[in-house]
Amino acid sequence: MSQSFNKILFENTSIRYGSVCVLAVILIASAGFWGDDRYMAHDAVQQLKARTLQQMVFVEGGDFIMGDVGYTDESGIKRHFAGDADVFPIHQVSLTSYSMNSLETTLGDYDAYANYMGKDTVQVGYRDHFSQKHPAWGMNWYDAREYCQWLGQEIGYVMDLLTEAQWEYAARSRGLAVAYATNNGKFERGINIRDSKQNDFEMPVGSWPPNPLGMYDMTGNVNEWTVDNAHSYTEEAKTDPIFDEYIAKRPKVTRGFGIIGASGGIKLYKRIIFSPENTGAGNGIRCVVNQPEPLPKQLKD
Repeated sequence: MSQSFNKILFENTSIRYGSVCVLAVILIASAGFWGDDRYMAHDAVQQLKARTLQQMVFVEGGDFIMGDVGYTDESGIKRHFAGDADVFPIHQVSLTSYSMNSLETTLGDYDAYANYMGKDTVQVGYRDHFSQKHPAWGMNWYDAREYCQWLGQEIGYVMDLLTEAQWEYAARSRGLAVAYATNNGKFERGINIRDSKQNDFEMPVGSWPPNPLGMYDMTGNVNEWTVDNAHSYTEEAKTDPIFDEYIAKRPKVTRGFGIIGASGGIKLYKRIIFSPENTGAGNGIRCVVNQPEPLPKQLKD
């Protein structure tokens, strides 16, 4: 009986010892997984989530005339702001309310995402010129959209790139007839927009006053991907238009052309198309939440 008891005691002890060893291995592996780098990446994402909600601006929906609506000069002559052929015909658009980033996605924002998800960072060869507060660019359209969708999952809302109509409506402060998405609709170097003679590169986001709606840098910093495929305008009135049907390698529309030369070159109506695989044109990111009510300024519990 003594031998049977000892055998049982030995077996139970062995089982407990084996369980402790397995648990120790798991804890050691977890400690490696949640090492300093992983904790830092997790913390950066938490800061990004909080920062994103703080920076979202509610855009009340409504009707506006999309395209180059033009203006009447001092002589009473009707003129176009830009005059590019692809900004015509002008047409009525009705939009449901939404919330969007007031600031362009920064290098710090995109680094937080890339480091956490094991993705490639951007602007690797230009880091000497930029801080974490400069706009991120150099990602293709697929990566830009994936970033927005991932960020939406993190904050608990469906997020995406803006449609072209949403972008223009916000840049024009809900449809105002202005040439530039600045605080006063004018182009004033060194006052409300970068002076290219003094600053060769993009400025940190939010360096200049926002437009009346509260949006920064929709004129003159970086070009921004929209969700839309390249398409021609038509005269028909539209409600919440989106042109994101999957067509392999179909060029995408970008807005907010940021290369500052002559003032006429960056009027907010300018439409530039790029392959969705393009990474060298300097296109950046701004995201939208398509929810008709304003978002809270803090994370959900």
